[in-house]
Amino acid sequence: MQTSDFYSQPEDRHEFAHPALPFCSTSCNTNSLTAIGDEAGGIRLIDSESASFNTTHMALQPHSNAIIDMAFSSDDYLLATASGDQTTRIIDMKMQMSKFVLQGHYTSVKQVRFQPGNDNVIATSSRDGDINIWDLRCSPTSSVVKEFKVTLDPSTALDIKVPHKVAYSSIYNTISGAHSNNKALTEISNNVTGGNSSNDASKPERYGEVSVTALEFLSVPGREHLLLSGSEASTMVRLWDIRSRYSRRGPSTPISTTMQPESHNKHRQFGISSLVLSSNNSRLYALSRDNTLYAYATSHLILGHVPELSSSAPKPKYSGESRTGLGPIYGFRHAKFHATSFYVKAALRPAKGDKPELVAVGSSDQCAVVFPTDETAFRYAQARAAGAESDPLGAALDRRDEVEVVSSPSSGRRPTLRRSASGLSLRMTDTIPIFEVGRALVGAHEREVTSLTWAFGGELVTVGDDYRARRWCEDAARARDLRVGGETGGRRWNCGWAEVEEPGYDDYDDE
Repeated sequence: MQTSDFYSQPEDRHEFAHPALPFCSTSCNTNSLTAIGDEAGGIRLIDSESASFNTTHMALQPHSNAIIDMAFSSDDYLLATASGDQTTRIIDMKMQMSKFVLQGHYTSVKQVRFQPGNDNVIATSSRDGDINIWDLRCSPTSSVVKEFKVTLDPSTALDIKVPHKVAYSSIYNTISGAHSNNKALTEISNNVTGGNSSNDASKPERYGEVSVTALEFLSVPGREHLLLSGSEASTMVRLWDIRSRYSRRGPSTPISTTMQPESHNKHRQFGISSLVLSSNNSRLYALSRDNTLYAYATSHLILGHVPELSSSAPKPKYSGESRTGLGPIYGFRHAKFHATSFYVKAALRPAKGDKPELVAVGSSDQCAVVFPTDETAFRYAQARAAGAESDPLGAALDRRDEVEVVSSPSSGRRPTLRRSASGLSLRMTDTIPIFEVGRALVGAHEREVTSLTWAFGGELVTVGDDYRARRWCEDAARARDLRVGGETGGRRWNCGWAEVEEPGYDDYDDE
């Protein structure tokens, strides 16, 4: 099985000056521009298809603290920013200034997302444990602010803009303590293990503020009101209906909470740093701090009768009882994929033209890792590599209608596949298939790769703690040339390439 080949040349490097460490990135939906936010509160736009990737096309500084997350509206006219200054700003990209300020969290804002099909509705999450829902049409108040358009050239003075009015939007709905109800979490874990949390010292109670580190809306028509969230507390995904009214006293009750991977029940809990959905919304990928990218079936988010997932579901009058969803059905790992911080993110490229769907993750190993999502291809390739006689993922998917949700580790129903030889991996026992079919993009960064985004044309843009952003393009011949050519004549200087571990992959003569 082949994975797309990527390379990065010296002209694909974008440099940041200290202290403007790049923190996050996001790409436009309708053009090739990519926005990168930094720890000083600045934003710069670069063109992913430009010959000179290092050119800044526009620069703004809407915040006084780090920009942690960003998202473009569907038409790219608005850019939402989440910042360490406890606010979210909605920037008018035509006017190049803030249009709305969303002020309601009392700690750093971690994530921001536009509701699919409605750019007036925005969800934000924070370290304070709350998810706020905002509607830009709801009676905002106005105030005067100053903003700066910066050149990012130290020799040039700041160009101060004329003070202008911005609208301060009100919170439309709040999901308080979205992941703080640890009692519900431990009850779901006990359904799997049959244990008693009150007598289990390995599962300490965790109350109070639990940072909500990941958000994602379902984009299926008729289900755009459903919101997924992940937290620092565990690898459990929660499903919410933003039309429900939740108690501001918290903790709020979700529609459902997925089970965590069984391997965590015998080791410890790991948080989620990123959530991404496949192109057709059939798969949800959650990046866990146990160095695994877990795949969930969205049809398994709730077990039993699920009117909430119906496009004709009525608007709920109150929040009902939380239910249980399945845990992950398989996972991805790689020897060079380590998520040692919550700044390491994941991003998905939808299938477009002749380009397949791919999911990329950052890593503390100075690289990014790209995984294919075509299950019919990688599951058989991994089974053959492991010497298996059957397809374990296919068997797991065929059991999707069984009453018993998850088997115990001793049942042998879900075989453990080969895994990386990290210390954490050796201490954990998997009960779901784990696939190592990714490729590491090496050589381009010198420190941790955190945020990444897929540009409109299919290029990958990675952001690292080495004050660099890199552009990765697909070309099997150029990537192979960097792999097999070595360092002769400095040919690899400031370059990056996809590392291949498949024996004989590059063993062919040049034409």
